[in-house]
Amino acid sequence: MAGYQGRKARSATADDAPARRRRANREGSIYHVPSEDRWRAALTWTDAAGRQQRRVVSGKTQDAVRSRLTELRADLEHGLEPVVAGTVTAFLTGWLEREKQRVRPSTWRGRHHHVQAYIVPALGALKLDKLTPGHVERMTAAMIDRGLTPRTASHVRVTLRRAMADAQRDGLVHRNVAALARPPRVTPRTLEPGLHYFDAKQLRRLLAVAAEYDIGALVTVAATTGLRRGELLGLSWDDIDWTVGTLTVRRSLARAWGRGYELSAPKTNRSRRTIHLADPAIEALRREERAQDAARDAAGSPWQNTDRLVFTDAIGRPLSPDAVHVAYHALRDAAGLPSVPFHGLRHSTATALLSAGVPLRVVSDLLGHSGIAITADYYAHVEQDLRRDAADAMNRALGGAS
Repeated sequence: MAGYQGRKARSATADDAPARRRRANREGSIYHVPSEDRWRAALTWTDAAGRQQRRVVSGKTQDAVRSRLTELRADLEHGLEPVVAGTVTAFLTGWLEREKQRVRPSTWRGRHHHVQAYIVPALGALKLDKLTPGHVERMTAAMIDRGLTPRTASHVRVTLRRAMADAQRDGLVHRNVAALARPPRVTPRTLEPGLHYFDAKQLRRLLAVAAEYDIGALVTVAATTGLRRGELLGLSWDDIDWTVGTLTVRRSLARAWGRGYELSAPKTNRSRRTIHLADPAIEALRREERAQDAARDAAGSPWQNTDRLVFTDAIGRPLSPDAVHVAYHALRDAAGLPSVPFHGLRHSTATALLSAGVPLRVVSDLLGHSGIAITADYYAHVEQDLRRDAADAMNRALGGAS
């Protein structure tokens, strides 16, 4: 055969394939992760101490991660080394400081407690990028084993999930392990009459006695609108439209970063809402208006109600939540009612409305819940009663038709 020199044909080997080029320091790479349908870019460099560092960023598109990779390279060219993942404790410490600029003081204190009391003791020594869903699940399981409720463990997981979402956004980790971790099994809330809320008869008794007490108008508005305590204490006369009989929630009295309280935005965007007032609430607010006019005249120059708040003390200062707590308990006890806390007035409102057939969506909007699922979770006890009522109604309908 032409060209055949009697040699045995050599089989193809790996040596015949083009040699894979080793990527240069600081060059980086981009690759797709099909299981997550996301793109990642990895950048490796040697830091000032001679140690090799690696940073991974992720995004929904190839162009997005290419842009991030370009930014990281540019930072290195200007002597700015990208931040790499340290320990969970180190990251959460910085994350809590940044959270101060984004959330209400009361929200921040809750997250700070979750981090310091539960997350750091269990996971703080681990490297952030070595954290796994299993670590998170073991943390929540250990909390429940120590006697904490599954709901508390679930809330702690949510705090870690928020923090890890920021870590993923910043490229410190490539996945949110707290979101991937299976949440603790939380049983539905169970509200009991006389313990968590007043039934309709008890509510009528409370409102009948309320007119005799200074705190009565606030309690009446709370029991007929479902407003949160902070929303009530942040209510201004300018928020009330007497013509159409509504009030609009625009502010809330909340704990300040230092000591004391301050007016701030409502809890959530859905907390900004307009509520139609029942007749007892309008009458109570009219009484409060007359009483405040008299208090202002009596106080004279020391009067301090520059924010035109509806509920104030004798010289126009915002009522403190502690003062409301004490006055409400005195009113409740005078009415001979069970030990339902002030927040139980909110539950009483929702229960009364749902029992009267008001749709769940309407009640959810009235309460300012962030979603209807929260309302359904809280008031499942009413839904069960309504299902029984529906069955009785069907029995009556079928009996009438026979």
